[in-house]
Amino acid sequence: MQKNKIKLIILDAYGPVITGGYPATCKYLGKIFKKNWKDVFQIVYRKYFNMAAERKITQQEAWEEAIKELNMPISVKKLKKIHYDFMDLNKPVIKYVKQNNLSGAKILLLSKNTRSQFYDVNKKTGFRKEFKYIINTWELGLPKASKETMELIKQKFKVQSEEILYTDDQEENLIEAKKMGIKTIFYQNFNQFKKEFKKYE
Repeated sequence: MQKNKIKLIILDAYGPVITGGYPATCKYLGKIFKKNWKDVFQIVYRKYFNMAAERKITQQEAWEEAIKELNMPISVKKLKKIHYDFMDLNKPVIKYVKQNNLSGAKILLLSKNTRSQFYDVNKKTGFRKEFKYIINTWELGLPKASKETMELIKQKFKVQSEEILYTDDQEENLIEAKKMGIKTIFYQNFNQFKKEFKKYE
């Protein structure tokens, strides 16, 4: 039995809620351009997308600079199409969380998309219809995985760290949350997620 009742469930957008995303895109790019997909991911996502997500460059510049640095003969338009074609709602996860939210916790979708990409992803997947509560940290000018973001969320939802369960498919995004005493799940696949989620029902 859990000492603290879960009052807020945070789901990261890419991975747990939206399939595809940057890993799928970078694996595809690595295959067609004969590059190590992890190297592609480091540049496309960790370097340039993260810069765009923190308002240091635009989303357009993120695509352009990644293409340039990786020396890939592809247009931004084509790359964006590839990126969005991989995306869909991860309906099993969404359905499972809603049906097994036995404590009646609020469910928050947490994103760090630039405004343009946030719009494009919603147009492709319709994720906004699934969630009452959504925070896109680009709008706040904060890094998604920061202590500042977690403190803001705690204040907004009037919860303590121990009353939050946060799921993300990038383990490094959970580091600060763990330090604060927030319960976390490193999402890898649906079955693994269900097994870990059950601990907090």
